[in-house]
Amino acid sequence: MNTSPSLRPLAESQEQEPYREPTLQELIEVGQDFGLIREVEREEDGRLRIQCKEELFTTNLHEAQLLVRGLLIGYFAYHTRDDLSLANWEN
Repeated sequence: MNTSPSLRPLAESQEQEPYREPTLQELIEVGQDFGLIREVEREEDGRLRIQCKEELFTTNLHEAQLLVRGLLIGYFAYHTRDDLSLANWEN
């Protein structure tokens, strides 16, 4: 088989790095960058107050993760016009 000199197979020792799921803080920063989240405050009891445009949410950490992910999914779905109903959801 004749191959181009510029195309070489990957070395066998190279392993693909596993996907590192973004942290809640990283997701919040992306939401702030896109203007979806205005402010985030941590309350004394550990809950988060998240100001999303005109709506204020008081959440625990799990709820905050769901909220921020949903905001980002909706934002990108709106701008890319992807049909999320066709996605292959794992959970």
